Amino acid sequence: MQLKTGLKFSVFCLVLFGIGSCSTQKDRFLNREYHRLNTKFNVLFNGEEALDIGAAILASQAQDNFLTTLPVELITLDGEDENATASIPSFIRAEEKAVKAIQKHSMTFNGKQKNDQIHKAYLLLGKARYYDRRFLPALEAFNFLLGLNSDADVFYEGKLWREKTNLRLGNDALAVSNLKPLANNIPKKNKLFAAVNATLAQAFLNTQAIDSGLKYIQRAAAFERKRIIQTRYRFIEAQLFDQLNQKDSAQLAFNSIVDLKRKAPRLYWMHAKLNALRIQAERSGESPEKALEKLSAAFENENFTHLIYRQMAQYHLSKGSDSLAKQFYNKSLKAPGIDRPTRRQNYRDLADNAFSRGHYVDTGAYLDSLLGQFPQESRQKTIVSLEREGLQEVIGFEKTIRETDSILTLSALIPEEQLAFYQKAIDTKRAKELAKIELEKKPLFNVLNRSNGKRFYFYNENLVVLGKQEFASDFGNRPNADNWNRLESLNGAFASNEGEASNTNDNSTIVKENAQAYVDLLPTDQAFLDSLSVLRNQAYLEVGVLYKEKFKNYDLASDRLKNLLVNSPKESQELNAWYHLYKMNVLRNPKLALVYEDKIIKQYPESRFARIIKDPENFKLLPNETPSIRYEALYALFLEQQYEEVLLQGDDLLVIFSGTPMVSKVAHLMANATGRLDGIEVWKEQLQSLIDIYPNSEAAAQAKQTLAYIAANEQAEEPAKVYLNYKWIFPVLKENQEQIQLLTSIVTQTLEAGGISHGNLSLEVYNRDYIFLVVNDLRQQPTLEVKPQGETPTELSTAISNKFVVLSSQYKDIQLFKSWNTTQKNTDYEK
Repeated sequence: MQLKTGLKFSVFCLVLFGIGSCSTQKDRFLNREYHRLNTKFNVLFNGEEALDIGAAILASQAQDNFLTTLPVELITLDGEDENATASIPSFIRAEEKAVKAIQKHSMTFNGKQKNDQIHKAYLLLGKARYYDRRFLPALEAFNFLLGLNSDADVFYEGKLWREKTNLRLGNDALAVSNLKPLANNIPKKNKLFAAVNATLAQAFLNTQAIDSGLKYIQRAAAFERKRIIQTRYRFIEAQLFDQLNQKDSAQLAFNSIVDLKRKAPRLYWMHAKLNALRIQAERSGESPEKALEKLSAAFENENFTHLIYRQMAQYHLSKGSDSLAKQFYNKSLKAPGIDRPTRRQNYRDLADNAFSRGHYVDTGAYLDSLLGQFPQESRQKTIVSLEREGLQEVIGFEKTIRETDSILTLSALIPEEQLAFYQKAIDTKRAKELAKIELEKKPLFNVLNRSNGKRFYFYNENLVVLGKQEFASDFGNRPNADNWNRLESLNGAFASNEGEASNTNDNSTIVKENAQAYVDLLPTDQAFLDSLSVLRNQAYLEVGVLYKEKFKNYDLASDRLKNLLVNSPKESQELNAWYHLYKMNVLRNPKLALVYEDKIIKQYPESRFARIIKDPENFKLLPNETPSIRYEALYALFLEQQYEEVLLQGDDLLVIFSGTPMVSKVAHLMANATGRLDGIEVWKEQLQSLIDIYPNSEAAAQAKQTLAYIAANEQAEEPAKVYLNYKWIFPVLKENQEQIQLLTSIVTQTLEAGGISHGNLSLEVYNRDYIFLVVNDLRQQPTLEVKPQGETPTELSTAISNKFVVLSSQYKDIQLFKSWNTTQKNTDYEK
C-alpha cells in the first residue's frame, strides 16, 4: 500500500515538474532545453519538411525558358501571375509552423533570445513568404532576424535571403551594395559561398552589368556542390559569354556541360549540345544537319525532339530556306513533350518570318496561336494582342477577297466543271481522313490485327470512317435527334436547338456531302453575283492601299491593285487604283507613273486625284500639322453645321489619309454630314457603305451601333405622353445671309412685343438648300402675326408665309425624314 502511494506521489511530482518546464517565462535549463528541442524536432521539422515539399514541386513543375538567359533561381510556375501569391499550399503550411514556433516557444529575457531555434524559425518564416511571393512581409522577417544575435551561419543565410528578396522587389543596386562585401569576405568553404556569389551575379545581370555578372557566376559554379545547381550556373555562364559575343568561350562553356554526359540533367545537356552545334556552325560554316539528325534518332532524346527540330528550323531560316524552316517549326510544334516557352518562340519566329515575307494573313494566324499560349493577363499577351489588332483590317480584306473570288470563279464554270471540282475536293478530303486513321494505328500489340480484316464493324476504323462518309453523302449533316430520317422532325429539332447554334459548327440547313449538293448551293442570281464582284473589287482596293501606306509593301500593293483593274471595277475604284499605282511608281518606275498620270488626267480630268496631281502642294500637310489636327478641324466644321464644306474637304482628306486608320474616321464624319443634309434613308445607306468598305475599323463598329439604334427606334412605339414644348420655325434659303439676319431681328422684335416667353433662337440646317430659323422652348402655340416694317423682300415674305409650329418630337422627325417641303402649309403641322 505504501509502495503504491509512493509511486503515485512520484508520478504527481513528475507531472508538476513537466508542467513547470513548459513555461516560457522561466529562464531555467530545463525550460530552455524543453522548448529548444520541441521547436527543433517538432514544429520546425514539420515546417522545413513542408518548405522542402513546396520547393520540390516548384522545381519539378516550373519550366525554364532556355531561349533567354536563365535566372539564377526560378520561383514561379508557368502560367502563374508573378504579382500574385503562389499556388503551392506547402509554403503556407511552412509559414504557419514558423509562426507557431515563434509564438509558443520564444524565450526572451533581458532582450536576449534564449531559444536559439527561434532564429531559424524567423529564417523559415522569411523563406516561406519569399516562395509564396509576398516579398515585403518576407523582407520584414529577414530584417528582424538580422537584428537578433544569431550565429554566423544563420546570419549569413538571413542576409543572403534578404538580398534575394530585394532583387524580387527591384532593389537591384541595394542588393549589389549589400552582397558585394559579403561575397568577398565569406569563406570559400562556407556552404553559402556559391549561393551568395550567384545571387550577386543575378543582381549585376539585372542592372545590365554582364561582365560583373559573368565573374560572380563563374565563382558560384566553381564552388557549388550540388550537380544540378552547378550545371545551371555553368549554363548561365555559357549564355553570358554568348551575349558578349565571345563565341569561343561560349562554346567551351557549353561543351563543358556536354562533357558531363549523364552526370548533367538531360535537359541542360540537350540545350548545351544544341547551342554548341549552333556556335560551331556560325564559326566554321559547317552544317549541323547530320549531328542534329543523329540526336533526333537517339531513343533517349525522344522527349527533346521539339528542341532538335527547332534548331534545324533556325538553321534553315538563317540560310534563307523558308519552306524547310517552316516544315521543321511545324514538326517541333507537333513533337510530344514540347514545353510552353519553346512553343511560344516557335510561333513568334513563324509570325516574324511570315511578316517579313509579306504574308500578313499567315502572320495573323500565327499570332492567334501565340495569344493562346499566354495567361489571361500578362504584358506579353498585351503586346501580341496589339500586333494582331494591327493586322485585323488586312486579314479581313484578304478573307473577303478569298471568299468572294472563290464563289465568283466557281459560279463562272460550266456545270460539268463545277461537279468535277467538288468531287475532287470530296475525294481528297476522304482520302486524308483514311490516311489519318492509318497513321494513328499502332500495329504493335494490336491483337485485333490478327483477324485479317474480318473484324466487327465498330472495331475497324477504316470501315467506321467510310460509314460516316457514306452517311454524310446520303443524308447530310443531320443533328443528333429522334426521327433523324424525317425532314419535318428535323425542322423541329433545328428550331429547339436554335439557341445553341452559336456554340456549334452545325448549320441549320442540311447539306449532303456530294458534288451535286454543293453545286446547288452556288448562287445563280446575277444581281447577287454583281454585288459580290463589287465587294471583291473594293477589298482589292482597300487592301492594296493598306499594303502601300501602312506596310510599305509596294510589290504586294501593286499586285492587289492590278488584280482590281482586270476585274471590271467601277469608275471610282479604277480611278483610286490608278492614283495609288501612280504614287508608288513616281520614284520606283517614273515611266510607268507617267502612264497612270496620263490616264487619270485624260479620263477623269475633274476628279480630286487629277487636282492633286496638277497641284500637289495644296494637298500636303503643313510642317507642324498632323492627321489628327486636320481631322479635328474637319470635325469643328461639322459642329458649325457646315456640312457641304465637310464633304468637300473630306473628299480631299480621303486621298491624303488613304491607307491610315484616319481615313475611316473621315468617311464616318462625311456619312453623318450627308445624313444631316439628305435624311435618314441616305444616312443609313452611307453608314452601311462605310461598314462594307472599312469592315474592321472602329468607325465601322460605331456605324453598326448607330444602325442598330435606328432600327430599334423605328420599331419602338410612340410614347403615350407628349410634352407641350413647341418650336416656331421659319424656313429660309441658305444663300440669303442678309435676309436671315433681317428675319432674325424681325422675329425677335415680334416675340418681345407680344410678351411671349421663349428660349433661344437658333439657325439649324435643314437640307442642301434651306436653313431653319427656330424659336425654341415655347410653352404654347404662338398666335402672333409677324409683320415687318416697310417694304419686304420676296424671299423674306416667303419665309414668313412658310412658317409653321411643331412639337419638339415632331421637329426631330422632320429633320430625320426631311418631310417638310416648300409647298406644305403650316396648318399641316399645327394640326
